[in-house]
Amino acid sequence: MTPLMKIQPFIQAYVQAIASILESDVTVVDNELIRVAGTGDYLAEIGSTVSHGNFFQKVLSTGEYGIIRNVAEDPNCVGCEKRSYCRELANLAYPIFQEQTVVGVISIIAFQEEQRENLLKNTAKLEEFLKYMSVLLESKLYTDQAKSRLEEQLKVVHTAEKAWSFVGKSPKMQEALRIGRKVAKSDSTVFLRGESGTGKEIMAKMIHNLSDRHDKLMISINCAAIPENLVESELFGYEEGAFTGARKHGSIGKFELADKSTIFLDEIGDMPLHVQTKLLRVLQEKQVERIGGRKPIPIDIRVICATNKNIEQMVAEGTFREDLYYRLNIIPIELPPLRMRKEDLPPLIDHYIAYYNQKLGKNITGVSTQALQTLMSYDWPGNVRELKNIVEYLANIVENNIIELSDLPDHIVLRSRKGFSNWSLDEILGDYEKRVLSSLIKPSATLEEKNALAETLQISRATLYRKLKKYSLL
Repeated sequence: MTPLMKIQPFIQAYVQAIASILESDVTVVDNELIRVAGTGDYLAEIGSTVSHGNFFQKVLSTGEYGIIRNVAEDPNCVGCEKRSYCRELANLAYPIFQEQTVVGVISIIAFQEEQRENLLKNTAKLEEFLKYMSVLLESKLYTDQAKSRLEEQLKVVHTAEKAWSFVGKSPKMQEALRIGRKVAKSDSTVFLRGESGTGKEIMAKMIHNLSDRHDKLMISINCAAIPENLVESELFGYEEGAFTGARKHGSIGKFELADKSTIFLDEIGDMPLHVQTKLLRVLQEKQVERIGGRKPIPIDIRVICATNKNIEQMVAEGTFREDLYYRLNIIPIELPPLRMRKEDLPPLIDHYIAYYNQKLGKNITGVSTQALQTLMSYDWPGNVRELKNIVEYLANIVENNIIELSDLPDHIVLRSRKGFSNWSLDEILGDYEKRVLSSLIKPSATLEEKNALAETLQISRATLYRKLKKYSLL
C-alpha cells in the first residue's frame, strides 16, 4: 500500500473540501497512478488505475507542477485512448512529496468552459494554492509515519504492558481491583489516588488492557517529569514554526498519539495552571489544537490520571482548577499504602524473590523468621516500589539461600519495631557493630587503611582485627 493510500479517508475529505472552495473538481493519484481520491466523475474511480496517466506521470517524474490548457491540443494528451471522448477541458497538477520523494499528484480539473477560463486566468494563484495543499498533505504523511514508527518501537513495551499483576488478597486492594475491573469497559475518566509506589501505573495498565482499546498502546506521561515550559507542546503537539527551535513538520502531541487508545496522566497535580485550562477544553470538546495550529483535531481517547497529592487541598488553595477536578474525579479509585495491607507482604516478597531469582540466576528459597518479622514491622514509606528495590538489593548481596536478618539494610532493621525481638542486648549491639564495620572496611583494605580505621575508631589495631575476625570481615 502506497503512503497516500494509507491515509485515503483523510485525503478524500480533504479534496472534497478543496473542491467546494474552488468550485472545480479535484483528484489525487499516487506514484503508482492509482486514484486515491476524487470528486465529481472521479469519485467512482477511487482505487482504480488512471488510464490516461501521461500527464500525471510527467509530474511524478519531474517533481514539477504541470498544466494542460487545452486537452484537444496539449501534447501530453497525444495518444491517450480517452482523448476523443475526454470530458476534461484543462488540468493543473502539483506533486506531493514525502522526504523529498514524489509520492503523488494533486490536481484541479476543469470540466466546464467557465471553470477552464477561471483556471487559466488564475493559474499562478491556483498553483500556489496547490503547493500549500501539497505541503499540508506532506505534513500529514510525516505525522502518520512518525506515529507508526513510534508504535513499532514501542511494541515490546505494549506486549510487556499485558503482563500486569497485583499480588495479595488484602480487602482494600481487592476493592480497588474490583472497581478497576468493573469500569474497564467504560470510557469514563478514572482518577487513581494513592501514595508514591502503590501501583497506580500498574492499575492504569490493568484497566487499559481489560478495555476495548487494549489493542492500541497506552500512552503514559509523567506531568512532574516534564519542564513546565514543555508540558503543553508534549501533550498537544505543535506546528512547524510555532516557536524558536520547533522541528520541521512540527510534532505530534501525546493526545493525538493516544487517539483510539488510553492516555495516562501521572502526577496530574503537578500540571501547570495554564495547561490545566487547555486540558479541560480538550476533555470537554474531545478535540485538540496544536501550538501554532488553527485547525482542531478530533480525538477519541480514554483518560486515566493519577496523583499522590491532596487535590482537594490544592483546589481550596487555588493551585488546581476546581472545574477540572470535577471533570477528572468521575471514577475515583484509592490504592492503599503497603503499611495498610501488611498481610500482602509475604506473597509480595515471594513474588519478587522468584522474579529476581530468574533475572539474576539466583536460588534464594525464602526469608528467615526474624528477617520476615522485621520486614513485616517496617512501615514501607516507599510502598511496593521500595519493597521491590529491597528484594533486588538482597538478591544481589545474599550469599546463602535464605535471607537472614543480618542481610537486611540498616535503615530497615533500625526503623523496624520488631527487628530485634527476643534478642539480648549483646546480640543487638553485636549486630549493629558488624553493620558499622561492614560499611567502613573494604574487602581489599590494605594494612595502612586498617591502621587508619583503628585510629579513626579510637581502638587498638589488635581490637580491630579481633572484631573483623569475629564478624568474618577479614
